[in-house]
Parts: sequence; C-alpha cells; structure tokens
Amino acid sequence: MEIRDDVPADAMSNGPLSSLAARLRARGWLARIGRGHALTAGAISMVLRAVLLIGKFAFMVVLAGYTSPSTLGVYALLVTIVTIAIYIIGLEIHTFTAREIVSEDAAGHGAIHIQSHFITVAMIFLMSVPVVWWFTGWLGIAGKFSFALLTAIILCESFGQELGRYLMVLSRPVASNILQFLRGAAWMPAPILLLMLGGRAHAMDIILWAWLVGTIAACLFGFWHIRQYFRTRGRYRMAWLTEAFLSARHYLVVALLTQVQYYSDRFIIQRSLGEGVVGVYSFYQSFANTMVAFVQTGVVSVLLPQLLLAAKRDDVVAERKTRATMMAWAMALAVGISVTLGAGMPVLLGQLHKDAYAGSLSDFYILLVGNVILVAGLVVHLALYARRRDVDLMRVSLAFVPLGLTTNIVVVPIFGITGAACTFAMTALLEFLVKWRILKRTGSDASRSKEKCS
Repeated sequence: MEIRDDVPADAMSNGPLSSLAARLRARGWLARIGRGHALTAGAISMVLRAVLLIGKFAFMVVLAGYTSPSTLGVYALLVTIVTIAIYIIGLEIHTFTAREIVSEDAAGHGAIHIQSHFITVAMIFLMSVPVVWWFTGWLGIAGKFSFALLTAIILCESFGQELGRYLMVLSRPVASNILQFLRGAAWMPAPILLLMLGGRAHAMDIILWAWLVGTIAACLFGFWHIRQYFRTRGRYRMAWLTEAFLSARHYLVVALLTQVQYYSDRFIIQRSLGEGVVGVYSFYQSFANTMVAFVQTGVVSVLLPQLLLAAKRDDVVAERKTRATMMAWAMALAVGISVTLGAGMPVLLGQLHKDAYAGSLSDFYILLVGNVILVAGLVVHLALYARRRDVDLMRVSLAFVPLGLTTNIVVVPIFGITGAACTFAMTALLEFLVKWRILKRTGSDASRSKEKCS
C-alpha cells in the first residue's frame, strides 16, 4: 500500500514547527525513507542490522567485562520478560490488520485498524502490570531493578514492536529497520561509556534508563512515519476486537509458545542455578540470537511481502521460487555469521579473562548449530504462514513446547546449561522436520488442486 507524501496544511501547528514540516515535505526526505527497489532496501537493512549486531556485540562484551555474571543474568531475565510481554500485549493482532490493510477491498480502512490496535495494546498493558510484578517476585529478582522503569519500557517496546511491523507492511523496510535500530542498539553507547567510567554500582539503573530513552525515540520515529493514520479519529468497537482476536488467535498461541520455547530455559536455569549461570548462558545465547535477527531483517523480511503476495494469488511457481531464494540466502548468511562468531569467540574470551564464560565455550557452539537449524525452520514457518496454515503451526507448537519444557526441567539441574543448549538444538531440528513435511504435503495438495481447476 502506497502512502502519500503530501501532508495537509492543517495537520501541523503554526509557527517554527510548521515551517520545518513544510521544508521536510518539500524535500520529501522523511517520506522517502524506506522506499525503493527491494535489493536497495535489503542492502540498507543489512547495513543497519550489521551496525545493530556490532552494537549488541559491544554491549554484551562490556557487560561481561565490567559487571558480574549475576548482573548480566538479571538484565537477560528482564529482556526475556519484556520480549514475552510485548507478544502478549500485542495479541498478534497485526496478522489480522496487515492482511486487511494490504487487501484491495479494504483500501481506506487502515486508520481504523491501526488506531484500534494501539488502543488495545494500551489496555492489555494495564492489565499485564500486576502479572509482571508477581512474576519477577517468583523469579527472585524483585528489588534488583526499578520496576517503574521496567513497566515504562514494556509499554514503549509494545508500541515500538507494532510500529515496526506496520512500517514493514506499508513497504517501508528501511524505516522499520531504523526503528529497530533505535530500539535495539542506538541507546547502548551511553551505558557502555558510563560503565567503563566506573558506574558499576548503578549498572542496572543506567541500562534501564538508556533503554527507555531508546524506545521512546523509536516510538516517536515510528508514529511520525504513520501519522497519516491518526489524523482522523476512528471509533473503537468491541466487534472489531472480537473479529481481530478470532482471526489472530492461532498466531498468538504460536507466537507465545515460540517465545516460551526460545526463552523458558532462562527461567528454568534461574530457578535451578541462579542468575549467575543465567548470565553465562545468556552471554552466548545473545550472540547466536543476533545472528538470527540479522537474517530476519536482511533477507526474510525483505522477501516476505513477495511470498505473501504469491500465496495470496495462488501462484505456486512464484511462491516456490521466492521460498527457495529466501532459504538459500538465509542459510548462507546464517552459516557465514556462525562461522565468524565461532572463530572469534575464543579470542574474545581471552580478552575477558573470566573463567565463568570460558568454561562454557562448547555450549556456545551447540547454540550456534541450533540457531542455524532455527533459521531454516523460520523460512518453512513463514511459508506455512503465507498459506494460512494457522492450525498446523499451532499444533506443532503445542507438541514441541511441552517437550522442550519437560526436557529442560529434567536435564538443567543435572547437566546445567549444556543440557539447555542441547535441548534447544534438538527441538529446533525436530520442529523443522515436522514443518517441512507439512509444507511438502500442502504443496502437493495445492498442485493437485490447480491441475483439477485447469
């Protein structure tokens, strides 16, 4: 869907802001962000993700070098809480609104969908605050950070998550990735500098304040780019929420189960072994996860619109070609980055001089293998999503999440983080194989159906 560059004169207030806005409109600078050829957008997105990768790399290195594994562990647990919370708060309603916005028969209704979604996010956030308070106490980390800062971050991250998704749907991948950069790394230099200058005693407060500033900046950036959808106030209807939730319920279950599958091992390690061990595991896990994020932004998110369009048009040939391209590039990047990280980690550990991390290097390699498999599974997952195989995706998650949880509960107290890493790699492989089988079966069904129609 194309968004017009021009902005009505009455959309801006009078004075200096109006003059500045007029100059920006005339130049078309902000409006042009995120547009262009798919290859150009992909290249810029990859550069942004590369900068994000370097930022996260530096941040984790500084945390590992200038704080204790326990501090890093508390930070990792808070990141996990925020990550899971924003999926719950968003309800995966974007899967419904995105399809409505890009559908030709729904032209002009984007404002209603987007406004209603953000109102829903705000309401669910308010209901989630007591749950987050209880959960941090259950983990045993209450009092080790500012809960007010955490809740503010959750709210801003929830808005930022949905804003990034809408920018992507509205064919602004570069703008979406700039927003993700603001959320994920632009704020990190400040705490890095302060920690290096001796602010270790207040490390958690420094990190949370910087994180909050970054998410606020990302939200302002995102809302500016979709401001067209907020000029006219829409009416919030419970009927809309019911329709959206019913449409997105399968994706919500899959998303939540997927996040539990990825991150529940941190909670189990915390309850069994403490935040110090969580810090070591999360240190390695963060590098492996960043590789996945790089592939998602540089390859998957750029080709996903083409895959969705081919599936919507029932163009089997184009769909298979796009999926094959996505798989080839995704795996090439995943393997290349993993090899680089695997070769560089021993050198990094030699500079840190911390036995707690060096003693678990083999677990890092297991995590890298598991995440490469995860990337392959992600491509297959999105192919099934494009074909609206919601129920199949939910069934797979319902089968494998309990398997992973049960296995971790048994093996983590015995084998520590090695058991958690092996469990992750094993479940990723099994899930990929099952989803691939479903995809091949649905592909055969689609081909036979098309032949009958011919």
